[in-house]
Amino acid sequence: MRKNIILVLSVVLFLCSFAGTGASAADKPITWKMASSWPKGTLLQDMADSFARRVTTMSGGRLIIKSYPAGVLMGALEVTDAVRMGTIDASHSSPAYVVGQIPAAALFGYIPFGMEAIPYLTWFYEGEGKTLFPELYKRYDFGFIAPCGIIPSEDLAWSNKPITKLEDFKGLKFRTSGYWGEILSAAGASVVMLPAGEVYEALQRNVIDAGEFSTPSIDKNLAFYEIAEYLLVPGIHQTSTITDLRVNKRSWNKLSDDLKEIVRTAAEATTLEMLTKFISADVPALDFFRERGVKIQYLDPAIQRELAAKTEEVMQQKSEKDPFFKKVWESQKQFRKKYDAYKELMTPSYK
Repeated sequence: MRKNIILVLSVVLFLCSFAGTGASAADKPITWKMASSWPKGTLLQDMADSFARRVTTMSGGRLIIKSYPAGVLMGALEVTDAVRMGTIDASHSSPAYVVGQIPAAALFGYIPFGMEAIPYLTWFYEGEGKTLFPELYKRYDFGFIAPCGIIPSEDLAWSNKPITKLEDFKGLKFRTSGYWGEILSAAGASVVMLPAGEVYEALQRNVIDAGEFSTPSIDKNLAFYEIAEYLLVPGIHQTSTITDLRVNKRSWNKLSDDLKEIVRTAAEATTLEMLTKFISADVPALDFFRERGVKIQYLDPAIQRELAAKTEEVMQQKSEKDPFFKKVWESQKQFRKKYDAYKELMTPSYK
């Protein structure tokens, strides 16, 4: 009898030991490498790092994301293919970075006279955006994609010449990029594309007459106020800019359902955090410019309407060439029409 009891206890201890080993293996942390398109030290990279920390914390360390700025693992424009091939597990970038391969990506990144942050996110999360977005990246066969940040309106131009009428754009050597460059060219400007690090010197040496790069707080960090007398607003060329998360398919499929939900929720939380962080930094940046003697100009609404008409022409031309572009563009226009009617009725007017 005693021998039987000892035998049973031995079997139980053995099974418990085996079960314990299995649980430990199942709970082994998953580690992802995530590369971004943003330079170290920028608010954009801060938000990529914040997303990584949020996932690690929310998962209790079961999913650890190591976040790397552009230039550490690879260049800013190399992250898309790196995620597709599995060189890295995820990226923090923007649809705007693949416009050369997918013209409709601009509609998910930024377009002139596009929707501001709140209507854009409403269209995306509650409208057709969430179903159209996967179709945008279909060729890359990612496991998961989602907005992971949104930037509010940018500055329109830094210059040493006032821009008060549409004719002032004619012959103007203007640093910009994307579809806005096409629209300014149609308005008579001479468009020049320069990387961020060269804009300051180009303005200082009069290589360009005007240029834009980003939001007030980022432009403050780049010290454009030191060499430009005028700041033109609002950022009609880039009213909001999405940053996104892309996850390799094999990496995504290895996650449990609860870890997948943590990634989704962390991306949404980072989107809200980025918007409020940027606005919080942009408000004092504009005050800072005024204190330094920068003349802040608001572009005449009549000029904005003319440029909006030119934008509509360009978007229509692209829609005629690209069925998917047309589908997204029409979806956004229909949503915006309804939203603008809602906003007009629901926005107070007492100033």
